[in-house]
Amino acid sequence: MELGIKGKVALVAGASAGLGYAAAEALAAEGARVVIASRDPGRIAEAARRITQVTGEAAHGVAVDVRQPDAGDRMIAAARERFGDPLILVTNAGGPAPGPFAKQTLEDFEEALRLNFLSAVVMTRAALPAMQKAKWGRIAHVASTTIQEPSVGLFLSSSVRPAVAGFSKALSREVAPFGITSNVIAPGLIATDRLRELGEYRSKESGKTVEEEMVAMGEQVPLGRLGRPDEFGSLVAFLCSDRAAYVTGEAIRLDGGRTGFLL
Repeated sequence: MELGIKGKVALVAGASAGLGYAAAEALAAEGARVVIASRDPGRIAEAARRITQVTGEAAHGVAVDVRQPDAGDRMIAAARERFGDPLILVTNAGGPAPGPFAKQTLEDFEEALRLNFLSAVVMTRAALPAMQKAKWGRIAHVASTTIQEPSVGLFLSSSVRPAVAGFSKALSREVAPFGITSNVIAPGLIATDRLRELGEYRSKESGKTVEEEMVAMGEQVPLGRLGRPDEFGSLVAFLCSDRAAYVTGEAIRLDGGRTGFLL
């Protein structure tokens, strides 16, 4: 299927590894010119090199901390200088630390807000003017299934990520007249380093090995396995394409059927 995004510029945050990298690679494979960002200069440069090697499309890495108020402006400026204004934006960042409410401080909540909510706001604010001028844009916010089902042990994520869903839904109404869509992707148990961190946390609580916890998480999924990052990337590429022009204001789960909601 031709997705209609060849030559378009895409900006993907949190893309040195995991879900962000998978999204960037999938977009590049469809012919998008991808700018990827994360905090570590070495890791993001290596990720850009791998994307170019695998897909044959140019990719550019930028070292930016999405928690900073000027992160969005800096990322957009870097993309514009290298390829042009990005008309595809994937907001993404590492998840907040696991743990129950009793172990979280006010500073932990403030940090989670900066990392997982305000980062999406500043990136979107910086990217929108060019999309509005072009009368075309795609925004995909990476969250988790905690936007619909709070998770035991992930109190910060369960508290902060639903704000991203509310932001995206409200935004979708405002930007629709410009041909811009805004959606949330809610991945479940996908086999990434982030999920392994959760396995390590559960291992300390249960006394089981990390591998046993990883296997147990896969067994919780009706499909009987953890999701693959490339499956996530394929969904991102579709939502950011011409083919998904009528999909907006949605929160789409990618969880192998694990979350028990009708909607």
